[in-house]
Amino acid sequence: MKKELISIVCGFMLISAVPSSIVTAVPSSIVTAEAVQPVSGNVQGSINQNISSNAVLSLKQPWGLTAVSGSNDLIIVQSGSGTISKWSNGELQTVAGQGAEGYIDANSAKALFNHPTYTAADSKGIIYISDTDNHVIRKIKNGEVYTFAGTGAAGYKDGQPNTAQFNAPGGLAIDNNDNVYVADTLNHVIRKVTPEGIVTTFAGQQGNIGAYLDGSVASAKFNEPVGLVFDETGNLYVADSGNQMIRLIKGNMVETFAGKATTVDPVTGYMAGGFHNGDRLSALFNRPRGLAYADGVLLIADSLNHRVRAIQKDGRVITVAGQGTLGDQVGALDKVMFNQPSGVAFASGKLYVTDTLNNKLKVLSLDLQALKPLRSEGDLLDAVSLLPVGKDMQVWLDGVQVKLNTNNLPLEQSGKIYLPVRALFSAWGADIRWDSASKETMISKEEWTLSLKPDASLNVENIKGTLYVAAEYLPTVSAFMQVYDEDSHAIVLESGQ
Repeated sequence: MKKELISIVCGFMLISAVPSSIVTAVPSSIVTAEAVQPVSGNVQGSINQNISSNAVLSLKQPWGLTAVSGSNDLIIVQSGSGTISKWSNGELQTVAGQGAEGYIDANSAKALFNHPTYTAADSKGIIYISDTDNHVIRKIKNGEVYTFAGTGAAGYKDGQPNTAQFNAPGGLAIDNNDNVYVADTLNHVIRKVTPEGIVTTFAGQQGNIGAYLDGSVASAKFNEPVGLVFDETGNLYVADSGNQMIRLIKGNMVETFAGKATTVDPVTGYMAGGFHNGDRLSALFNRPRGLAYADGVLLIADSLNHRVRAIQKDGRVITVAGQGTLGDQVGALDKVMFNQPSGVAFASGKLYVTDTLNNKLKVLSLDLQALKPLRSEGDLLDAVSLLPVGKDMQVWLDGVQVKLNTNNLPLEQSGKIYLPVRALFSAWGADIRWDSASKETMISKEEWTLSLKPDASLNVENIKGTLYVAAEYLPTVSAFMQVYDEDSHAIVLESGQ
């Protein structure tokens, strides 16, 4: 059963906005979480927060945002209030909209939108808006709001700007020729709109329900695409939200760039969302929405995982910020929390994130060439599908269950959990050898090495002829992290490699 309202498409019901008058400027302390200088260690930066006590002046469900080329301005779409705002030099200014729902083309102060979601700006500084519940693409030029393409009624039709139709359009991206690309969410296709407003279908097969198929742009299938972004070579990335994947349109072909097929819910038609970092084709997402691209790194607002993720140049997916559970926290990146982030934009070394259900804009200082993955206990547990509790302890390493037999099961003694060294590291693909000179067990995998031998602190023990290591000891001598989940009787490890 597919969705007919963008409020449901996006995974949560939009809250009605409180109408407010046009605001010309709001001090920066009211609406934003500002970045401070990077700190040392495994954290790229930290952010401080100033919260408004004035609900009328705060952001209302910010969704998409874009950096305007040639300036320090950010355009922010406030879906909950139907206003388009500009963040510039520490002030929030209203660009267009009255803070009420409707559909009026007019001077920016008199124009009305209906739950707009995403935005993009072309080389001339013209701002485009996906006016989602009006089913049109709007543009803002010289203080006036126009309908760029669409009739105002949900449908599917290519052609002239005043006859073409969309169905809950979402993400926008603009190429080097100022063509506007639209994630036509409930038509399950990607559309292209020329600067003159002529609409064609760029990729995907239109239908009332979404699906998943790689192949040529004419035969490929999407399921409620949302976010769009180009890279420097003209490849177009798509946050295929209903399929829980990132797709790539390269030339005339559509391929899966990140994520993998999961079970389809027969009621919603969505693939099951999840969370898993690592190789991009084994990663899992949960309603990915906004996308940003810079310096070879793809940044993702992974909305229902309440995280910001990144796909690095080496093809590995990491968590940049967010704890996997909804919240509203700032400070060191390993403490930051979001509530359904929807948009991301990268400019001048800063990543801006619309924290939609917290009604805030948050900003992180990031060095994209030296990103360090966020690794928390929550990440470790979220990355695996633990089995029901049984009599034997489960052991998981880098998202894969380590199969142990009755001769080398984990042991619990002296208040510690001990793991069999050879069985654990062999399952991981490491080489294990005995060094008779140093009387140590040497473990290596590519550039990673570790030596273990029994010690007086009982971190490593030889028990009945089998070498065991205390799980809590591994993080002190390597990049390993570990967490014990009592409910599932499971020890979960992550190598950091």
